[in-house]
Amino acid sequence: MRKRIDSIGAMVVSDDPAKLDRRLGEIADIGFDHAELSATHCAAIVGGALNPTRLRQVVEAVRAHRLATTVHAPLILNFMDLDRADLHRAVARASVDFCEAVEASVMVIHPGWVAPEALVADRERLLEQERAALAGLARHAETRGVVLALENMPVVLESVTGRLDNHGISPASVAAQIAAVDHPNLRGTIDLSHAHLAACHRGVDLAADLIELAPLTRHLHLHDSFGRAPTLSNANYREQIAYGMGDIHLPLGWGNIPFESVLGRLPLPGGLSATLEINGVYADREVLAESLARARAIADHLDRRAA
Repeated sequence: MRKRIDSIGAMVVSDDPAKLDRRLGEIADIGFDHAELSATHCAAIVGGALNPTRLRQVVEAVRAHRLATTVHAPLILNFMDLDRADLHRAVARASVDFCEAVEASVMVIHPGWVAPEALVADRERLLEQERAALAGLARHAETRGVVLALENMPVVLESVTGRLDNHGISPASVAAQIAAVDHPNLRGTIDLSHAHLAACHRGVDLAADLIELAPLTRHLHLHDSFGRAPTLSNANYREQIAYGMGDIHLPLGWGNIPFESVLGRLPLPGGLSATLEINGVYADREVLAESLARARAIADHLDRRAA
């Protein structure tokens, strides 16, 4: 039987090729299977197109280490932004081409953030705009050997205060978009901490909230939190950690997410990749090694349940 999770990686963030090379070496030495690169932080996309000089530097760093790769598309990529639709699509295509260059099999992509009133008044048109862009990008990704993985979103301060909203706070809405596009190169990313925040905020069961997205999933993001929506408008990241609020990307076991019991209830397919998205405040060798061991234990638990 195919393993539920067959590759466990770490988020790697660096905009300096030499530092990227050193960080990739550390990740490989700790024992990770892949590195998740940020298309933005690698700084290889300039003005909506790949820059050949920086791309070459990044590719050289990646090829120097025994690691597979996944990629995270720019966080502000937004197919619901009608005013800048052409630019978003250009950056998205360049991100897929970046994946091909670094031999990444998966690219994580976010649903779009919009004003809440727009998502109410014009929801179907905005969802259709996003689907059309995702469909076109999935066709391009197919030619590059890349699977797009649409991610469920967290509750953030702007959504609590009513300044922004995202249909992807509901994992079921992410699943509906994937199903509607119906292309093999568009799947899902389950971010368990994002889902934990959303489920706690909405007062629903976490596993039940993920049940529709689970069978469509290709990739996982694993990091910890306390499920507390951010409500302190003047808190910086370290203050959010102190209060246990928001999407704080803690090492596994530092928050209160019951990883094994939740993931064990989900109808996940086999062959998933999983990235530990641990914030750089805690991403030292000791802590990453501890989280990797915890992630491997989670993967073993899922395989035993499936046996």
